[in-house]
Amino acid sequence: MIERARRLAPALWLGVLVLGVAGCGGAQSSASEAAGDAPLATQLALLPDQPELRRHVLVADLERLRLAYPEEADLRVALAGVWLPDALVGADRALWRRAYGLGLEDISAFASAGYHPAELTVADGELTPSAMRTAFVRSGYRASPGGFARGEDGSIDVTSEAGRLALSSLNRVVVSARRVIAASTTLLSQAARSPTNTLAARGDFSAAATALDPITSAVVLDAQLVRPPFGVPFETLPQHSADLIAVGIDDAGSEGRMLKIALVYSDPEQARSDAELIERDLESTELPGAPGSRFADVASEWNVTADDRVVLITASLSPEQQSGIWRLLVERGDLAPFVRPRR
Repeated sequence: MIERARRLAPALWLGVLVLGVAGCGGAQSSASEAAGDAPLATQLALLPDQPELRRHVLVADLERLRLAYPEEADLRVALAGVWLPDALVGADRALWRRAYGLGLEDISAFASAGYHPAELTVADGELTPSAMRTAFVRSGYRASPGGFARGEDGSIDVTSEAGRLALSSLNRVVVSARRVIAASTTLLSQAARSPTNTLAARGDFSAAATALDPITSAVVLDAQLVRPPFGVPFETLPQHSADLIAVGIDDAGSEGRMLKIALVYSDPEQARSDAELIERDLESTELPGAPGSRFADVASEWNVTADDRVVLITASLSPEQQSGIWRLLVERGDLAPFVRPRR
């Protein structure tokens, strides 16, 4: 089970200051416009390479999902396959618009990283800075040169439901008409405004993005954060320890859904040999979080390949399969068979 400092985001259904509008707008156009078939790589380029952000990254291309589901009712169902960060966890509800001046419908893509009390979210979309500023004042944010802030670094607003849900993820906010940067600390807010080194430039993250893209939603984790349910025995498939595990879904609507799992190793030979072991035993392996069920029950056919130092595991999901199954596999600890603990 992933080691979280707080509750996991619900299945359905983001600064010490708001810096100037020019700080995150202008030449920095919406990342989703440039994403094309590489939304994970594009969004990773928005996150500064900070140690506290490397362990847990969430990314989604909501515009890609909306294009795949033009009908509103179908889209609401498809959104079960999006893993929202703390900064957007309630953004499908009216309380988020009252508290922060935005809703999930305003967001086209986001990248989020870290755990409370060190969290950062960068979200693109069609935003209304004046509405957000009004909401911040109403919610008790303080004005400072160029913007607003609340609380101390990492502090939680316990006076409102929105504040309790968001934890510290919206303490520091940078906003323009095209982008909002939400951070739990001043340093993370400043680092995200003009990052010199980003997670996209890290070799392990770049390899994960190359393997998984395109996606509509994904998580990239330090592989050692994946844990089975306590006390549940399980079979470990690989012989070597992966550095990262990236899991996501590309939901193309009527064209189908693709579940993707990437294991990033430090050595190509380790990836090659482990790919053979995983391919041999995957379908018959039991899910640790669902005793009596196997990976063959999730999808009828799995494909395992090795490319350089990445093992890529994919499966087409049936139309009846819930789009949130990829998240459930992570949350429930079902991916523990893919991760050998480091010694």
